Amino acid sequence: MNKSKQKNNGCLWFVLFGVISLFGWIFMEVVIKLPRIPSVIIALVGSGFLLVRLVGRPSLRGTLTSLFVITLIFYGLKFLGSLFLNTLQIDLEETNFKREEGVNLSTIVEKNDTIPVYASHRIWRDNYGNDYFGDFMVRERDFNNLKDHVGLFSYNGKGNFWGSLYEHIQQKDGPYLDLVMQTFQHIQAERKLNQMEFAEMVVSCIQDIPYSFIFQDECLEAHEYEYDIRRILEDCPECCMGNVPFGIQNPVSFLQNLKGDCDTRTVIIYSILKQFDYDVAILNSSHYRHSILGINLPSGGLSKAYRGKKYVVWETTAKYYEAGTLPSNFDDISYWDVVLTSK
Repeated sequence: MNKSKQKNNGCLWFVLFGVISLFGWIFMEVVIKLPRIPSVIIALVGSGFLLVRLVGRPSLRGTLTSLFVITLIFYGLKFLGSLFLNTLQIDLEETNFKREEGVNLSTIVEKNDTIPVYASHRIWRDNYGNDYFGDFMVRERDFNNLKDHVGLFSYNGKGNFWGSLYEHIQQKDGPYLDLVMQTFQHIQAERKLNQMEFAEMVVSCIQDIPYSFIFQDECLEAHEYEYDIRRILEDCPECCMGNVPFGIQNPVSFLQNLKGDCDTRTVIIYSILKQFDYDVAILNSSHYRHSILGINLPSGGLSKAYRGKKYVVWETTAKYYEAGTLPSNFDDISYWDVVLTSK
């Protein structure tokens, strides 16, 4: 009886095994979001156990031959599936870009008063595949009161110029980021994020916003700039703001138009994380003409030692850079200087 059952189960058993394993893997990795290797193991073991209980066991020779064939088919389908999902994800991101990046004038109610606000609904994914969304708002009156204050900055000659400017901006704008803080607090409470996960969520939110140049002088035609600037402006002529004092937007203005370059981004992230009591730093490089964030948390990767502390560096102008990683053309730490710290 058992012998007949094994004989009749040959090819069909392994066809079913392959199909159930494939769908099991997709369910584990895509729906439950388990890591890849555990997903594969659970799918294989689970489908094998299910078929043994329902159909019976196949022969040993058939098992070895079929496992080899199924492995090839499994990873072939997985590869094709990954290509499809990546293509689909890119299409969705392209579709969502125009809908989500805009800022609209809306209203909220505070103390029984209707308050005009600039609001944007953001949806983003962090560097570990976690999806987030939230409404980011600044009051219209706060934007109008603060939009010109950077130009009023006067350097007193103490410390370094950029650190003094960034501190001036943070002190002026910090109290008026309260609506943004509420959104981040809500995400933290809902998702139960630890200290590093929360920082990752905040940084990836700003990384996800497309890059714009902020120039102290007027914006020129794309062909008048060097290659790295020209290629961006040729694809996105509106990704430039000119005649901005010191070439930086304050955080409230950045949230009003979502246009920001490197130090516009480092200053807003610095301001947010400082409000949440993080030990953060801003690092500048005159050699690279760039600005990045530093964070004093246990993490691997590149870091800068400063006054007995280790600040792990963080690129803020592009998606998918984790803490401790920098673009290869910016990664010589000796060219980076800490210009401001929160503690």
